[in-house]
Amino acid sequence: MLKRNTQNIYNFPINGSQIFFIAFVIFFVSSFIQDTTLAEALNGRFLRLCSYLALPLLLFKIYVLDRWSKKELVIITILILLGMINWRMAHELQLLTIVPFVIGAKNVNFKDIITWYLYLNVILLLAMAIFSLLGVIPNLIYRAAPRPPRYSLGLIYTSSLATHYFYLVLAYCYLRFNKLRWFDYLFIFVGDVIFMMITNTKLDFIATMIVIPVMIIAQRAFRGHKLSEILASFWWMAVPISASIIIFTSYFYDASNHIMRKINDITSGRLSLGYQAFSNYDVKLLGQTIVEHTYGGSKGLKLANQIDGVSHYFFIDSSYVRMILLWGILSFVLIIGCMTYIAIRSTFRQTFILTAIILVAALNFMFEPDIIKIIYNPFLLALFAIPNFYNTQEEKHK
Repeated sequence: MLKRNTQNIYNFPINGSQIFFIAFVIFFVSSFIQDTTLAEALNGRFLRLCSYLALPLLLFKIYVLDRWSKKELVIITILILLGMINWRMAHELQLLTIVPFVIGAKNVNFKDIITWYLYLNVILLLAMAIFSLLGVIPNLIYRAAPRPPRYSLGLIYTSSLATHYFYLVLAYCYLRFNKLRWFDYLFIFVGDVIFMMITNTKLDFIATMIVIPVMIIAQRAFRGHKLSEILASFWWMAVPISASIIIFTSYFYDASNHIMRKINDITSGRLSLGYQAFSNYDVKLLGQTIVEHTYGGSKGLKLANQIDGVSHYFFIDSSYVRMILLWGILSFVLIIGCMTYIAIRSTFRQTFILTAIILVAALNFMFEPDIIKIIYNPFLLALFAIPNFYNTQEEKHK
């Protein structure tokens, strides 16, 4: 009997999707905790080691379980090595893991990825909020007149909380795309108002509001309404256009220009910070290390509450400016190309859902640094994953 059970264990079929989701959960949970005040009480090195555990699982899936040709494996190896070089140059863990995750998502149902993402995010956000309100972990409160108090609810910064809600809304819209009704949009609106009251993060609030009309148009386009189809057919250009705008305005920012100064004020100083980054650092091919001082975490809270805290603050908030300066031109071109391709593919298939998501996300990328952070943005994984939505003819064939 024991021998038979042992043989059953050895003969247990290994499923590539199972391997992927084990890696996904390990990386997601450890990375999420690193973005919370709980990480200050835990060993940061231990959390990073947990994140690294996802890599051998993904590499096993890619090189052993997935069916890539020899030429494709050579290209994949080069991309993984490029990610390793960028990681060493910029010292950002996400650069090491994003390539294996994107490629490792091959033959994995994208709907399942978004479902796991949604549930993990909601569970962890609720857990951190409860722990912070009970005093188990710090609930960072930022007070800066004339703004009302801003609460992080266990995360390292208030905008992190608002950004999580923004991407949760996008994930929710993806999963319910065919079923979205007025009460879904009311739910999104009410949630956005609540998070605005907690975090007072204007840019994420506006970005989440934009989701509602964009999704309505995308739904109409998916159902064959001509005007909506025409509008949605141009959305694939959102990433390269928004990247060009924020990089151009940041590089040529002039505080004496009234219009630029007004835009800079509206975007909480994003243009001036981008200009400062371009002034202090050159654009490199493979990235570089940039020293930043943020308001995140308990140390950041102390900096924020100092009288001269603003003068010491320096962080590249824009994903596009961050990519081209911190990660280098090669990574910038690859990521922009991948996001644009996903949007184009969704447009040609006439499904429009990922095109709509990338349109709204592209606007958020202009002012937030989370373009490749899987705990925020899981939509890069759609590149090789199995799609969930098809056009009418494909749906009938399927």
